[in-house]
Amino acid sequence: MEKNKEKITKFASVLSQLRKERGISQKKAATELGISQALLSHYEKGIRECGLDFIIRCSEYYGVTTDYLLGVSENRNGIDDNYLTAFSSDKMYSVSMLSKATKYLLDTVSASSSDTAEKSFVYDYYLLTLYRGALTLAKAGIIPKELFKIDYSVAKDLASAAIAIQDAKFVLIEDRSRTGVDSSQRTVLNELIEEAESLIMEDLHTYIPE
Repeated sequence: MEKNKEKITKFASVLSQLRKERGISQKKAATELGISQALLSHYEKGIRECGLDFIIRCSEYYGVTTDYLLGVSENRNGIDDNYLTAFSSDKMYSVSMLSKATKYLLDTVSASSSDTAEKSFVYDYYLLTLYRGALTLAKAGIIPKELFKIDYSVAKDLASAAIAIQDAKFVLIEDRSRTGVDSSQRTVLNELIEEAESLIMEDLHTYIPE
């Protein structure tokens, strides 16, 4: 009985958090999920237990697995994180941190946005950034240049221009900051931001001496 109550509490917490991440009201979520606001409120508070059909609906609505909703897995999309163990855990060059942070960002966008244009923007931006990185690795001889149909020097400029266009599109994304996400909860995203900002400041001091 105690275990079942624990599961209901975990589901309630995840359900409430996913709605807040999307930045929508309980009324809007309830309407789109096909239930009353009062019932959704009960589910989010753990007062009532829902049926399997509602769990599946929530899974599709928020773009997460049912296991994540039920608290069985910490993984939103069901991809096994074990492959990351092959990467170095070296604090200075942690590919694992980059992989996890990328996945976290993409999962968050998938769960919080129903706007296809926004999801497309994020996908295209990551695609071009990774392609640009792959070009640099090819130039360094780390991966085969034969993988690319476009000559490196041309492809580099084209990729940079395409990324600049994606950056320009950023202004068209609606500002929905402060949507209720608890920023006090430390995630891999905090680590990514801290490392990136540290690198930016380090570069500024290198190129713009005091």
